[in-house]
Amino acid sequence: MSIETPPVRKKQRISQAKVFEGVGYKPHEGQKTILRANTRFTVTAAGRRFGKSENGGHKLTVRAYEAYFRRQELEDRGKRMEYWITGPNYSDAEKEFRVLYNDLSRLQMPFDRPGTYNDPIGGQMHISLWGGKFQVHAKSAAHPESLVGEGLHGALMVEAAKIKQRVWTKFVRPTLNDFGGWADFTSTPEGKNWFYELWQDGQDPGNEAWSSFRAPAWQNPHVYPRGAMPEALAAVRARLKARQPVNQDYLRELDRNGLIIDPEIVQLMIDLTEPMFNQEIGADFSEYVGQVFDAFDEEVHVGDFDLNPEWQTFGAVDYGYTNPNVWLLCQVDPFNERIVVLDEIYEPGLSPVEFAEEIIRRGLAPERLQGFYPDPASPGDTRVLESKLRVKGFGGTGGELKHRLDIIRQWLQPWPAHDPDPKPKLMFDRKCTNTIRDFNEYRYPETKDEQDKNAPENPIKKHDHAPEALGRLFAGKFGTLPKQHRRSRVRSANITG
Repeated sequence: MSIETPPVRKKQRISQAKVFEGVGYKPHEGQKTILRANTRFTVTAAGRRFGKSENGGHKLTVRAYEAYFRRQELEDRGKRMEYWITGPNYSDAEKEFRVLYNDLSRLQMPFDRPGTYNDPIGGQMHISLWGGKFQVHAKSAAHPESLVGEGLHGALMVEAAKIKQRVWTKFVRPTLNDFGGWADFTSTPEGKNWFYELWQDGQDPGNEAWSSFRAPAWQNPHVYPRGAMPEALAAVRARLKARQPVNQDYLRELDRNGLIIDPEIVQLMIDLTEPMFNQEIGADFSEYVGQVFDAFDEEVHVGDFDLNPEWQTFGAVDYGYTNPNVWLLCQVDPFNERIVVLDEIYEPGLSPVEFAEEIIRRGLAPERLQGFYPDPASPGDTRVLESKLRVKGFGGTGGELKHRLDIIRQWLQPWPAHDPDPKPKLMFDRKCTNTIRDFNEYRYPETKDEQDKNAPENPIKKHDHAPEALGRLFAGKFGTLPKQHRRSRVRSANITG
């Protein structure tokens, strides 16, 4: 196929199927389901190797033909059809860009020179056709200064779960207003973050502008030829939980019973933790995968603060010796609605007495200190701090780790949620470098070797010291989760459902 013989229907409507045929793209059934969506905004939670990049890149090839037939209209109006491919980094946007670039090269479309660049390493990925009437730019969310331009006709938000929400709301969404532009969000899930909320929007039958899909990896027959029947997945999972062997003899038994599953899917089930497999391969939204505090954002939650004489002042403690002793100096506003972590001690190798003396030496036990929230497992250390600091160690700081982490996660959310400029409830002074590192690096296990066999759903015991200290304060002072706006429950649907 060449541009001189374009596929058209009446009134020069572009045939998506004909364009795909011309470039040799044969989407599998899962991809076809997504391509048939006719909503303005489409959200696809896809497992690894499902083929989400193929859909986005080929979809833009169709738009290149549309621009060809509208080029005179665009010339008369002084407009152009512009699209962005935005990823967390240029390397993420490169996948869809490569698909589009290869399509247009195969079709021998006349790239504008200058104006067309294919330099993934340097981050210069632009396509220009028809004297600039059709333009596609690969963008990096890591460089917000690049997210400026004229109105867009459409946008691909790739690996969207890894992109900060404000990139969409502040930079990309407003550019779609001029032309009523569309947006496709594709990503493997990353916990229940803003991408999950968009996916929920697409599941709401009353929200006609949005549609969403869950696309497990095994629906791609080019990577997993045998696929995976739900009954076979359940049978293998049950056998793994029972610590029984999943070997070739067992897989042949499944086959004899008509339970089909690709052997590569089985191996992934063996290697990965169940939450990790469900998220990365099954495209499920799990709270127990990846970064524990995925809402934490240094650009949002970190600033410069001074001790406020009107606010309550407390210490939050996690004891250690080989591991660091952690003391966080925290302030809570008079309404118990905002918290600032002002300063930290994060030192290993200190005895309880040395720890207390370091707190005093650093000036982190000011006169207005009302008490501290310690780890209840070390009452002797608490008594030393009470004696040296001459303040009380509060109780009620125990309970399940999950509960304490859930409280912190809720306080990281902006408040009030309906406000056009919501403020974080929890903030950190930028000099708390170790605490900030912990909040960035604290993670759930990915492989079974990383799991705590006695508590497999807990995060890895690394970079957990500052979160442990802060969790003691939340548990002791607040005890329960803060009130929050809750979305109505919506049904979860598989792409084939």
